[in-house]
Amino acid sequence: MSKYTWLIIAVLLALWCSTEPVQAATMHDPGVNLFSTDASGDFICTTQLLRRNSRNCPAFGPGTRALRLAYVRAMLPDPLPELPVEQLELPEGAITNYTYANVSRLPASTYAHPMEAEAGLPPRRTFVTGSVWVSLQGMVEYNEQVWYQINPNEFIQAEHLSPAYPSRFRGVLLTEQPPYPFGWVTRNVNPSALPGSAPRTDVVLRRYQMVTFFAQEHTGNSQLWYMIAPDQWIEQSYVSRVDVDPPPEGVAPGEKWIEIDAFEQTLAAYEGERMVFATLIASGRQATATPNGLNRIWAKLRSTPMRNPNVGPTNPIWYYLEDVEYTQYFFGSYALHTSYWHDSFGFVRSYGCVNMTPLDARWLFDWTTPYLPETSRGNYNTADTGTWVWVHRSNPFTTP
Repeated sequence: MSKYTWLIIAVLLALWCSTEPVQAATMHDPGVNLFSTDASGDFICTTQLLRRNSRNCPAFGPGTRALRLAYVRAMLPDPLPELPVEQLELPEGAITNYTYANVSRLPASTYAHPMEAEAGLPPRRTFVTGSVWVSLQGMVEYNEQVWYQINPNEFIQAEHLSPAYPSRFRGVLLTEQPPYPFGWVTRNVNPSALPGSAPRTDVVLRRYQMVTFFAQEHTGNSQLWYMIAPDQWIEQSYVSRVDVDPPPEGVAPGEKWIEIDAFEQTLAAYEGERMVFATLIASGRQATATPNGLNRIWAKLRSTPMRNPNVGPTNPIWYYLEDVEYTQYFFGSYALHTSYWHDSFGFVRSYGCVNMTPLDARWLFDWTTPYLPETSRGNYNTADTGTWVWVHRSNPFTTP
């Protein structure tokens, strides 16, 4: 017999000999516990003592922990199942309908025509501070200088601009209900052979790589670790996780709804109880957090400008964003929308809106109700027709 078979036999003997049930959490069936999550116990146990009398042993003592980790490793499917997902198609050309640039050299003035700048006429406007992003509609050369048109009758000199590189990350379509939690690596990481142990040097997981979570383990230093493969554990802060959740109260059977998990920085789209799409997002920072609650999408706009409504253009936190694509307002001025100006998905970033990559925002825009024809620029629908959006903050550190 293999050493893992002996370990399973030892666990079963411990279960049989114990007068109290020994429980543990495995992620394929969170409702079935095989090892206790109760940290109480008369004394710290070795593996041998645990086998003789497990009721006196705390759940996270060395003996219990060794058996639990050996058990979950032995219970991994062989071979490991593939996630039932298909990535959104990546177009060959541009992933947005616009070409964007950051006004990186400030101050920067715009003019109705380059000749007005040469003549010393007043500018149409001047960007002095903050985060300013524009869309480019054309280029002209005037007196050996390059200018870009950013709006009808508005030009800015090229030397003030830096090109934008929108994220090419995209979410996944679920071909069937996922049997395990899954997610994405948000920072490059070397997994560990055991929770809390030194990182392995022979395995590297890259940012945006998808992983499946087969088990989880809390360690004594208040960390949470996920098992993604035999002898591969990742600490929670390196990943964003997606779980299948039931529809929140208020969503009718079979209705479409969107789940925003502000802790995990993930989005999942459902049709009734069936998850059909999942991806990473970037929601509001702590001071400008995206508000929790269940609301319907009340407006859909194919593109719209955005600016900070709370401060003026001379304030350092002012922002001005042209042609924000696939914007869907769901609670006041809070919206789901494309973010072409960063690639920080999986982390909080925004002033309250839910930032998405261009490909994800477009897919969601086409999926939500009411549907808009390609020729329609937008729709301000009534409160009873828009798709539900449920924002909440999960807590993976709670004991199951």
